Amino acid sequence: MTDENLADPIAGCNCEELLEHLFEFVDSEMTDGDRERLRRHVEECPTCREATDAETRIRVLLRRSCQEVAPTTLRLRVLTQISVLRSGGTVR
Repeated sequence: MTDENLADPIAGCNCEELLEHLFEFVDSEMTDGDRERLRRHVEECPTCREATDAETRIRVLLRRSCQEVAPTTLRLRVLTQISVLRSGGTVR
């Protein structure tokens, strides 16, 4: 973000920028100033509001659907394979 954007919280905000930073926006992984600037854009733009709402709904659905825990043996196999790959080995 430029210094110009810091002076005016809504300056330069557009749909392209929101979509480029959609995940960071939804996850609140940006500065408060940037988040506020994009939030104001979302409030005024039906297209970006729809995109933000859709991403939020997808995340809620995924959280609800992914509550199962893998069996201990499977988790151990995956962790072992990851360790082997990180050390430069090959997985059979």
